[in-house]
Amino acid sequence: MFSMFGIPRLPPEDRQRWEIGEGGNKNLTIEKSWKELVPGHKMSREHGHQQEAMWELLTTEVIYVGKLKIMTDLLAAGLLNLQRVGLLTEVSAEALFGHVPNLIRAHRSFWEEVLQPTLEETRASGQPLDPVGLQNGFLTFGQRFQPYIHYCLKVKRTMAYARELQESNPLFQAFVQWCEKHKLSGRQMLGDLLIKPHQRVTKYPLLLQAVLKRSPKAQTQEALRAMIVAVDSFLHHINRQVRQGEEQDSLVAAAQRIGSYEVLESFSAEVERNLRPFSTLDLTSPMVGVAPDHTRQLLLEGLVRVKEGREGKLDAYLFLFSDVLVVTKPQRKADKAKVIRPPLMLEKLVCRHLRDPSSFLVINLTEFQCVSSAFIVHCPSSRERAHWMEKIQQAQATLQKLKAEEYVQQKRELLALYRDQDRDRESLDTRPSTPSGTRPSTPSPEGSQSSAESRTLEISAVIPHLVVTEDTDEDTHSVLDDTSDSGYGTLIPGSPKGPYSPLSRLRHKVIRRDPRLTFSSLDLRDVPLRPQPTDSQAPQRRSAPDLPVEGVQRGSSLPRGDPPTWSEEEDGTSGSGNVVMETLHRARLRSQLPSSPTHVDSAGESPWDSSGDEEAGSFSLEQSRAPSPRALQSRDPSPRTEDMLREIREDLASQRIEGAPEPRSSSPRKLTRMQLQRMRGHHIIRLDTPLSTS
Repeated sequence: MFSMFGIPRLPPEDRQRWEIGEGGNKNLTIEKSWKELVPGHKMSREHGHQQEAMWELLTTEVIYVGKLKIMTDLLAAGLLNLQRVGLLTEVSAEALFGHVPNLIRAHRSFWEEVLQPTLEETRASGQPLDPVGLQNGFLTFGQRFQPYIHYCLKVKRTMAYARELQESNPLFQAFVQWCEKHKLSGRQMLGDLLIKPHQRVTKYPLLLQAVLKRSPKAQTQEALRAMIVAVDSFLHHINRQVRQGEEQDSLVAAAQRIGSYEVLESFSAEVERNLRPFSTLDLTSPMVGVAPDHTRQLLLEGLVRVKEGREGKLDAYLFLFSDVLVVTKPQRKADKAKVIRPPLMLEKLVCRHLRDPSSFLVINLTEFQCVSSAFIVHCPSSRERAHWMEKIQQAQATLQKLKAEEYVQQKRELLALYRDQDRDRESLDTRPSTPSGTRPSTPSPEGSQSSAESRTLEISAVIPHLVVTEDTDEDTHSVLDDTSDSGYGTLIPGSPKGPYSPLSRLRHKVIRRDPRLTFSSLDLRDVPLRPQPTDSQAPQRRSAPDLPVEGVQRGSSLPRGDPPTWSEEEDGTSGSGNVVMETLHRARLRSQLPSSPTHVDSAGESPWDSSGDEEAGSFSLEQSRAPSPRALQSRDPSPRTEDMLREIREDLASQRIEGAPEPRSSSPRKLTRMQLQRMRGHHIIRLDTPLSTS
């Protein structure tokens, strides 16, 4: 029927899938000779040979694509039409010709984008064919012809399947004979057509070598060498894939010959049920520590006798793979071999000759290089023993080499990764950009602070309190510098500070002697220090100025009598002003300035330092007395006291502190023994709210 009426047209989806009649061959046309393109062009003999080699490359490409079309337009189309009427439905057209349409699309694209432009340029200009115009196309040879990888992996299986069908299926054999005699086939055999793609892809380097051999120009030679390298690289990749596929097929076939894994005897049904998930040996899994492109191979197998311990000799069948030795029990031909010993990894295996010329000792080591198990292998002859020993040693050497190569490769990749990370980090560090929404936390002149999101350190309230120290030989010569706090807490934040200042050293010593001297930040003792005279040599200190006392009369803010005053006979200084108001104003000024972190302890407090003067001598901690009950009772302010303090704070808030005179002296104030005794009196003020800078 096909001979009389031709092959019927297939549905559009089938024609598009199989490239049957799609696109046509109108672009795959070429002249009979290159001389028709360059009429009357005079060239040297060597140049003429170059044009002949270029013309062979073009003409063979057209012929090859035509042969691929025979497999789709004739064989695949005829088979699909027969299956539509119920014939040869058991034959898989996909298994026979499934990859051919992809090859046709790849070569058609290669012709239209690489070969045809060079041919059209020669047709238009009449100049000889230029091999340099093919360079860009051949440099991307691997990306263009990816379908060849899948086709070459399956070509042996495809040819075996076609051969089996012709031998076992008479109808298929008659169909193939009819196709081979058809005028469209050009008397091409089915086997020849199936092997053509493999032959064609391996012929490209030879065609380019012929052009290179006849090209005198250095630029042309350089371009052709680059094209040959690109094509050879792709062919090596195909060969590797094919080799791995064959090795994988061989491994699967060998693994199918090995059956159950019975290295332990089950004690009960429950034990056997728990051991069953771990009683499977998967030899097709990748080798540990080796690159993935290396597949486990079966190197040697044979029948031996094994003796372990004091037991008798046991018949065994050994399988030597690339990284493991498997001991099995031989079974009948129809049954699979049963694994009777745990797999022995070659990297942990040691073989030793014995006095028996046909025997050798196999020692299995643990990770600690000590013996795990051992047995004697008895071979049929001394020659067999030598063969087994040689194969095992070769396998161990090859495995060690592969693991070393993989280790070096992983180190190189890791080093490259670290370099990339360092490069990215350097690029980020050198980028002059500040993340939006963030602001550095720096103290402003007005004492304002940043928001909570931009703050990295929590600044606690710094409340001054009195610390009494005992002078020692170590401390007598230490004098506080201008940057240390004398009790006012009025240091400029930019003042130089250090962790080993005399104030810090004295404070830590006192705390070690008596930890009770550190008070809560909620307590503010009435330490009525007189403001010191202004020192023009200390511009970094900001002290509280003397305030007018018209708003608050002397003694009006104290619950019991007048506050203690300083006498000129006691301290050798003269001055005036309410001490309570001065102290409160100093605390208020401190709340407007950033605190100095040098004198801040873990509780957020800033200690005061005091030492004995020349007149009163040193004051020891043992001589200090606890506050009297009357003084403790005065710590609880009455409502009248709270009202007075509130009035004081309101008056202080209304006072003008700008332009007030500075203290007369910037040197630290020292307290005498009599001053300390007065401080233990009953005139102690406790603020209802803590002073804080946060």
